[in-house]
Amino acid sequence: MRCRAVVRCCCLVMLILAVTALAAAAAEPLASWREPLRGRILAYATQAADPASPGFVPAPARIAAFDLDGTLISERPNFFVLEVALARLKAVCPAFGQKGPRQAELCRALAKQDHRWVRKHLDQVLSLPFKGMSFAQYRELVTRVWNQGIHPQHKRPFRDTVFKPMRELVALLKAKGFTVYINSGADELSLMAICADLGVEPGRCIGTRYQAEPREHGGRVELVRTGELDKKFLNLGGNKALNMYFAAGRAPVFAAGNSHGDSWLLRMAGANPLPHLVLVINHDSPREAVYSRPRLLGLAKQKGWPVVSMKDQWTRLFE
Repeated sequence: MRCRAVVRCCCLVMLILAVTALAAAAAEPLASWREPLRGRILAYATQAADPASPGFVPAPARIAAFDLDGTLISERPNFFVLEVALARLKAVCPAFGQKGPRQAELCRALAKQDHRWVRKHLDQVLSLPFKGMSFAQYRELVTRVWNQGIHPQHKRPFRDTVFKPMRELVALLKAKGFTVYINSGADELSLMAICADLGVEPGRCIGTRYQAEPREHGGRVELVRTGELDKKFLNLGGNKALNMYFAAGRAPVFAAGNSHGDSWLLRMAGANPLPHLVLVINHDSPREAVYSRPRLLGLAKQKGWPVVSMKDQWTRLFE
């Protein structure tokens, strides 16, 4: 009996030690990152917040910017706002298809699961189904898809396809006094609906804007989507840099992206005279989706920006 008691006691001690070790690992900054990149990021963030360090960045200038799709969350087979549009079409077709030839074409493509057509006509897919929706209605739809929609590849809610290492990175930068922005080609309203789950305040979401107007209804003013995308408000390429500057009042010192559409945002951070860090996310892990962006990888090599290998430098993808 005494031996059994000793064994039970030893097992309990081992269990406590294991739980303690797991808790310590979870509290460790950038726990899902591997060296040497983990150490480089930690050193940068720590020095940026230390007034005695040559790498110090004054608090007002401690601005970080992250792309969304493919950088913070999974973007294959579809980026998130496209999933929102497809969910909307599933809910309103075939009645929606009777409103005109373009609407009918959208519903036919949906019925045939013609992904090539959908990709070729993104402007229509991302605008027509939402015409006449108030901002409040659209935001409610986005929130519902985010929380209840299931990612077709990972078989989990979209909210659970946020990359764990990037969650840790956002948390680290905020702990070091960085003001964090999401700067995405996705529409700004969808970003505002989900950004709290990413650790970013809605007012720090920069995205594409669609035509809209205020309307009075029942004694209240509603903002309603009225039309299609005006290309000058597409938040990609040079617009990402311009909109970043107007939102923050200065260039970021930290930026992370994964596509050529992020290149000017990354260039702007990389050219900041203050100590800065630019990360390029490379999708080389079979755990997620293997694809590359040669133009951006070439730019990263030219500029000396660290490339984050999802396969080699992340120990896991999700929570």
